[in-house]
Amino acid sequence: MSRECDRAVSELTFEEALRELEIVVSRLESNDLSLDEAIELFKRGISLSAHCNAKLERAEGMVKLLIQNQGKIEEVPFMPVEGDEV
Repeated sequence: MSRECDRAVSELTFEEALRELEIVVSRLESNDLSLDEAIELFKRGISLSAHCNAKLERAEGMVKLLIQNQGKIEEVPFMPVEGDEV
C-alpha cells in the first residue's frame, strides 16, 4: 500500500489518513483479499475514518468560534495563536 500503513493512525496528518483510507476502501472493493486480510483492512479503515472525523471536528471548532453579540449568535473566524497545532 504505502508507507503511511506502517505508522500509527494517530501520527498521520488528515491528508495522509484520508489518502490511506481511500486506498483501503479500494482494496476492500477489489474482492481479491482473504477474509483475514479484509478484516484487518476494515479495522484500519475504521481507525482512519475516526481519526479523520476527529481532525475535522477539531478544525471546525477552531474555525467557528461562536460569540454572543447583542443577543445574536455570530460566527467569527478563528485566529490561531502562534505555536498552536491545527
